[in-house]
Amino acid sequence: MTKTIALSRLSNPVKRKDLEGVIQFFQDRQVRVLVSPVLEQDVDGKTRASILNDWFSQDVDAVFDVSGGDLSIETLEYIDLDQYQKSHTLFFGYSDLTPILNVLGKIRKTILFQIRHQTRMEQCLEFLEHGSQDLFWDSKAYVGGNIRCFLKLAGTPYFPVLAGKDIFLESYSGDLYRIRSYIQQFEWMPGFSQIRSLTFGEFTMLKEDRRWLKEWARRQNFPVKLTEEVGHGRFSKALWIKG
Repeated sequence: MTKTIALSRLSNPVKRKDLEGVIQFFQDRQVRVLVSPVLEQDVDGKTRASILNDWFSQDVDAVFDVSGGDLSIETLEYIDLDQYQKSHTLFFGYSDLTPILNVLGKIRKTILFQIRHQTRMEQCLEFLEHGSQDLFWDSKAYVGGNIRCFLKLAGTPYFPVLAGKDIFLESYSGDLYRIRSYIQQFEWMPGFSQIRSLTFGEFTMLKEDRRWLKEWARRQNFPVKLTEEVGHGRFSKALWIKG
């Protein structure tokens, strides 16, 4: 049976020419590809969300959000969660899509993964067609994603319960001082001291300052792991998100 995927844009505008390789890859393998008609347009969050809702109503097999930046939070109140629950659609996104991943993840597991700059296209196709787990870094599901974007949910009704959860955090931008401030904010969040575990993914701008994460980890009373296999890199693996 022919698979149908859709390329959405809930965050900042994206140039279609940057996606031609992704589109061609799937089309060459007899996958039907739908593309958001507002990839490059500066339209409001309601309009962007309505396109996603329409794909949920069509029961599209998988939606890959190919955007990033700052604006996904504008769409959150307009996403039809009831329609998503009725569908079987898998939702993929990363970075600024972290709020969406966690909110949809309360209904059904979502996937932290970005195909726009990826080298794991074959593994992604194998997952869609045969359920292969080679795409994933771990089999269990996490709460979190991009640390800056996850904190956009703080103080809203959408922020997930942290106590008893496995947390995953990564970042592209942010020097050591900024990351330290984000982590301090997490330490003050309700339930953070009762989490089951924390995994730090790739923090692209930390480089040698990554040692600070290791020192911080040694002071905690819950397990802390570090991996550079999940993050913004082209070779990043996928991660299950369950809000």
